[in-house]
Amino acid sequence: MPVLRLIGYWRSDEQPWWPNPRDFIDALWHDDERRVLIRFLLAGTTARVHRGWSDCRFCGEENGDCDFTDGPYLWPQGLAHYVRVHGLRLPQEFISHAEERIGTIHAAVDTIETVETNDSWWAAQRHP
Repeated sequence: MPVLRLIGYWRSDEQPWWPNPRDFIDALWHDDERRVLIRFLLAGTTARVHRGWSDCRFCGEENGDCDFTDGPYLWPQGLAHYVRVHGLRLPQEFISHAEERIGTIHAAVDTIETVETNDSWWAAQRHP
């Protein structure tokens, strides 16, 4: 069974061993790179759902109740909020990974958009 690398879990009173999100703020981070990362984070596959909501460590906003994965990594649903709203810049290794994966996804979408489609089956469907 694969081992998922955790990212985006932040220090709290209950979990003081996680990194402090304030250490990751980068006000000068390039917006284009940040937008790519946000798209990647939001496109993750739901890996598990928790019994309660996580609150943002900065603004208190409810940040989701599940974790996403792309296979190698596992992150909380609210990680995109931290990147988008608070300007957190994640480690470059993860950003490079996200950029590579997003590039693969876009290439697949481009291929799908050029494939011929047949709509006759769906057009013939009627409510039972």
